[in-house]
Amino acid sequence: MRRGDLIECNSGHQGIVVGIEYMYPKNPEYSPPRNLQVLWSDSHPKYAFRIEASTSTISAFSVKRVISRANR
Repeated sequence: MRRGDLIECNSGHQGIVVGIEYMYPKNPEYSPPRNLQVLWSDSHPKYAFRIEASTSTISAFSVKRVISRANR
């Protein structure tokens, strides 16, 4: 999972990943993601920690699927 990916959560909400927090921050290349900062398309899930008006943080385990990958 990378920045710019369009994701869908278990609750059905969709958004774009704008930031990633890794489990082992000193080695992000081999570390799984822990939390994601997401810019939501319409509304945010109830379990999300709100940062700004349309941006919030969610656990990476609540992601159901990646709808579209970022071009890189």
